[in-house]
Amino acid sequence: MRHNKRAPIKASRMRPEHLNLREGETPLAVCPDCESWHRLTRSMISPHRDSSDKLAKTGERRYFGDKPERRRRCPGSAQRITIDLTPEQWGQALLAADSTATGRRSARQHHNPIQAPATPVTKMAPAPPHAADVLAAYSKHLKECRKSGAPGHCDQTRRCVTGFQLAAQYDVLSRGQDKRDSVNRKEARVDALITRHRAGVAARRAATEWAKQHDGTGAPAALAKRSGTAIEDANNTCRKRPADTVSDYRGPHVPTDTLRITA
Repeated sequence: MRHNKRAPIKASRMRPEHLNLREGETPLAVCPDCESWHRLTRSMISPHRDSSDKLAKTGERRYFGDKPERRRRCPGSAQRITIDLTPEQWGQALLAADSTATGRRSARQHHNPIQAPATPVTKMAPAPPHAADVLAAYSKHLKECRKSGAPGHCDQTRRCVTGFQLAAQYDVLSRGQDKRDSVNRKEARVDALITRHRAGVAARRAATEWAKQHDGTGAPAALAKRSGTAIEDANNTCRKRPADTVSDYRGPHVPTDTLRITA
């Protein structure tokens, strides 16, 4: 096989994803003309036909019954490839090219799934009863059922349907009651700590607000209006008036005679 009289291409100058230099596999390369994979034979691309979709234009007319036109020989056939890379160097170049291409890709958008609606309160399962309450109900039922004397009532060795259901419920609840009580105590302790913390924060916040209000309204100048502080001081002062004294607001223009209105 003779080469195509083109200058040889060094493998180090080619894109690493256009080569396959894995150990134990047939070396492959991408044809620079038709961009298809072909094996390397004696460091040359194997002869092949043009794999592009465009057919060679020969200018000859085609008639019905003629044989289909064969594709032309690819000019990249027998292209010399100089392998100046080891499989390790080629693998490192391939990883570097892949990481660079990954960095150029736009960030993939992840759409969070829509959360399922919450279960309505009417459809929520009720909290399991306490085992002690079920045991008390079971004991009460035994007493009443034995006294009733109805057919199929509870006796020393037999239980009615209701008694059997209560006994089975108590057996199931008694197995995990200790764990539920421990969880409930922990939750109650956490709720108490949260309530105490919130109360302390609210008290400190209220004390701070009261201090700010006192500092802002404690000085007489802070209560002064455009007319001065005399009226504000008089209004904010509570003094006991001695007996047999005349009011400061009494004068000749204030009527003191008794006025009687008759219909």
